[in-house]
Amino acid sequence: MELEHSHCICEALIELKTLQDILINSSTKYFGPLLSKIAGVDTIPFLLLKKDGLLSHLLLDINEKNGKRECIESNFFRIESIDKENCVAIVSILRPFDIKGNHTNSIGKVMRLIKTPARKEVHLSSICAIQVLDTELLKRRIVIEPKW
Repeated sequence: MELEHSHCICEALIELKTLQDILINSSTKYFGPLLSKIAGVDTIPFLLLKKDGLLSHLLLDINEKNGKRECIESNFFRIESIDKENCVAIVSILRPFDIKGNHTNSIGKVMRLIKTPARKEVHLSSICAIQVLDTELLKRRIVIEPKW
C-alpha cells in the first residue's frame, strides 16, 4: 500500500512538473507566447504534507548573489525534477514573505514567494499530500508606504 501511495504522489508531481514546463516552454504556433505573458510566472508553488500531518519544511544554507551565506526555512516549494523509479523529487525552496516584507512560514500570512537557488532531494515515501498554491503569490509586490 505504501509503495502505491508513493507512486500516486510521484505521479501528481510529474503532472505538476509538466504543467510548469508548459508555462516555461509555451511555444505553440498561435497562443504560446500569450500563455507565458498571461501567467507571468515559471513556477507553480506547492506545499508538501507529511504522513504525520505536519507540513514538510526544509532548512538550507544558500549563497546569495552578494556572496553572504544565509540559512532559510520554508514550507513552500517548486518542482525541479523527479525520479519516477525511485520516487524522489528535487525541489527548490521558495522564500515566503508577509505583507511587511518579513520572512514567515505561516500560510495565512504569506503575501509573496520568491524563488531561491536552494535545492533539496525529497523522498516521496514520507509525503502523503500535495497542496498547489496560487501563482499570484509569485507576482505580488510588497509595497510599504511611509506613514507621513
